[in-house]
Amino acid sequence: MSTYDLKRLEVAIQYVRRMVEGRNPVTNRPVPDNEVLTNINVHRCLKFIDEVLTDVHNSGGSVGMSAQRTRAPKTPVSEAFPYETLQQYRYLQDQQISYFMKQLEEYLPEGTKMPVSATTITLWLRENGYLEKKLINDTGKENSVPTRKGEDLGLYSEKAGLYPNEYYRVFYNESAQRFIIENFRKILTESEEIRERSRLEKKKSAPPRSARQGGGATRYGNGGPATQGGGEVTRYGNGGPAAQGGGGATRHDNGGPAAQGGGGAAGFTAGPSPVDNHPKEISPAEALFSDPAPAEELPQEYYDMLSQGWAPSDEGMPW
Repeated sequence: MSTYDLKRLEVAIQYVRRMVEGRNPVTNRPVPDNEVLTNINVHRCLKFIDEVLTDVHNSGGSVGMSAQRTRAPKTPVSEAFPYETLQQYRYLQDQQISYFMKQLEEYLPEGTKMPVSATTITLWLRENGYLEKKLINDTGKENSVPTRKGEDLGLYSEKAGLYPNEYYRVFYNESAQRFIIENFRKILTESEEIRERSRLEKKKSAPPRSARQGGGATRYGNGGPATQGGGEVTRYGNGGPAAQGGGGATRHDNGGPAAQGGGGAAGFTAGPSPVDNHPKEISPAEALFSDPAPAEELPQEYYDMLSQGWAPSDEGMPW
């Protein structure tokens, strides 16, 4: 870990900020138009340096890896919840689950928020067959409604709202409320297992992070090297090296070398025919005069940088 003098850091930050503002860093006087200071890349670089130096200054001038703090594992709510406070429960009225949970919050120590959401309770009730998601014919909306098992427990639903925004809300009578109180620990424990199982299932069913990891790849654009895929690669664009694929490759574009593939390759081809939707083979000479494919749109930042003096021929990536 290195440590730098804070006074020198303050001067360096001051100098950089003056240059960012287009001033002489020493005299702080405005300088005439300067192709270096007004270049967008230089300007962004100076801003970046300003941020880095400011962070170093705020950390006391120290640079390096700080010792990682060891975090104690978070205690599950099912273990931390003060179940003894629920002994204060008294039935007040039939109510929706959100109001019922608000009532239970009043039994917790002063200033403590209820760490359990109403969704946790309804998730467990659905998982255990007391509630179900159902499309209601008279409202045309999907609502959570009690099953026959839930009705036996003490759940019932009532229509609310005005047409066309009507919906059904579920109420819990005294029997249903006491059931939740008596099974609160079980509900929290099993809800955590349900959520973890759901998270793992979503992770397994998630699509790959990149199309390049799939069996094939397709690129629509102008110029540049083609996308390479494990299986078949197709490119629709203008110019640049042809697509290369492990299996076969097809290229629909104007000009440039033909596509290469491990299996077979099609050379100069026009776009899909409006009649048979298949690529129409044409000669290299005809390809030069065929209509180009739609241009790939560039990000707005690219045009903003062009208007501020940056040119594509500049070396390196812009800041």
